[in-house]
Amino acid sequence: MPARNRFERWRIDLGIAVAFAVAAWALYHSVLQLWWMYDDAYHFRHLIAGRPGWYLFDVAELRRLESRVLTPLLFLSLDVDRRLFGLNPHPFYVHQLLDLSLASVALYGALRLWLPRLWAAVGAWVFLIGPVTAALAPFLFVRHYIAAILLAALAVMAWAEAQRQTGRAAWALAWLSAALYFTAAMAKEIAVPLAVILPLLPEPAGVPRVEPPARLRLALPHAAMLGLYIVLRYVALGTFLGGYGFIVSPAGLPALALALPGKAAAELVAGRLSPTALVFSAALAAGVLALLFLRGRRAGLLTGAALLLALLPVLPVSTQMEPRYAVPVWTVLALTFAAGCRAVAERWREAGLALAAVACISGLGLNRQAWSVRFAQAERMSAEDRFLTEMKEGDVLRQPLTLAASIGELQWMKENVFHRPRGGRWFQDDLYLCLHREPLGRVWGYDPAAHSITDVTARIPVLRNQYCASIRRNASLSARFRAAGENLFWNLGPYREGTYSFALGDGAAIFAIPRNAGFSTQGRAPLLPLRVKYESPDGWVTYSPELRVSLEEGAGVRWGRDR
Repeated sequence: MPARNRFERWRIDLGIAVAFAVAAWALYHSVLQLWWMYDDAYHFRHLIAGRPGWYLFDVAELRRLESRVLTPLLFLSLDVDRRLFGLNPHPFYVHQLLDLSLASVALYGALRLWLPRLWAAVGAWVFLIGPVTAALAPFLFVRHYIAAILLAALAVMAWAEAQRQTGRAAWALAWLSAALYFTAAMAKEIAVPLAVILPLLPEPAGVPRVEPPARLRLALPHAAMLGLYIVLRYVALGTFLGGYGFIVSPAGLPALALALPGKAAAELVAGRLSPTALVFSAALAAGVLALLFLRGRRAGLLTGAALLLALLPVLPVSTQMEPRYAVPVWTVLALTFAAGCRAVAERWREAGLALAAVACISGLGLNRQAWSVRFAQAERMSAEDRFLTEMKEGDVLRQPLTLAASIGELQWMKENVFHRPRGGRWFQDDLYLCLHREPLGRVWGYDPAAHSITDVTARIPVLRNQYCASIRRNASLSARFRAAGENLFWNLGPYREGTYSFALGDGAAIFAIPRNAGFSTQGRAPLLPLRVKYESPDGWVTYSPELRVSLEEGAGVRWGRDR
């Protein structure tokens, strides 16, 4: 290709890459006004109290983490920001947006090796506007998901280029790809299955067919990196699977696996089947199905394998689904959709263009819908967490969204990092108002209209009367607990619909939980006092009395109330 033509091609691709970076900032720039949220204080506590760089070498410290995961790149990323900028959140969010911009650009670059410019742009755009991607943007504690996508895309690009070369150049690029793959896996385990996917990918555009033996030889560096990752994971965590959150028994895995595709699909449309979501979902499904029908068995096998491998890493933690767990599936679908649009356009150009346009436009509408909800939650949590570190004696915060464990970490930050005096209380469930009739002090709550924390002390008597009157004290409710090993298992009933929660400390803390599940109790006190809360779809609630659940091996509690 003449030098002038190559320059023209790279100039256009560079312009598209810049456009994606600008689009990412335009879509998600609101995060720049946020403060610390969710697990940020938990991460900072480990970074501040631990030895420098402990996340790279200190096995004992890694095993002390409550979340039994191997994510050293997350800690490294946050630690670099902390040392460069202190505890000013604004540069952290600038870094977050930069990573998200680069991830979309890298996906475009990877797709560009297989697809013409237009269809590569469609795939990267669909990824960028997806509700799952929107759920990543506001939260620093999921930055490693973005980093894993970025590094995995770079690994794919190096792999594709290795197939264009021969001899030492090919092996050098294969090892570069393997190193990027290993780094992506150390960011987040969602990248681990990439080692299996790479040898299955078709040859990039313009590359002659690479026979399976040669392809497998070229994948040996990735196999070595996969083996290294597995060994390091076992050394660091003491287990191959590790994990965190709800406990899943082997007998429960089949039911969990059957439910996982539906849970992931719900996250792809932000949990709500609006007209916009239906149009977007239909377009996405049409593109993926078109690829399977028009590209034959190999495309079907590759797509099926990619989706299966995208779901497997999140299966053990999917008892209670989170948007970030759908990131691998969403990435596969976005890229597959682009290939499907290209396949349609090769036969019916107008149909391919129309399919892509419908997805891109409806997806943007869905993105804005999802973002308004996601950012409103983040904005509230940001305001509440900032207020929690500024509370004085006599202040009480009503219904903060942050998990109680994270509030505890914030209190540590308040006293030991921000050097502010102790003071203030909070309650997350209004049951607290029913059980504490005495004056609470000056009560504060989040006002969505004002986007700030406001004094609600004068409204407390009315709020108390309304909520306490909504409680059906004699409604049917049952609970069975069983302690086994370092896990607590429960079965709640009798209702299949509605929401169950555990209320601790008279409602000071509330945790939404599945009806039947288990959770690790490692490191917790031997007795867990809690109330079971049930919220009906009809709007009423009921509570159990306080149950004193023993966590000692073999202990059990049975309680029930019939109407």
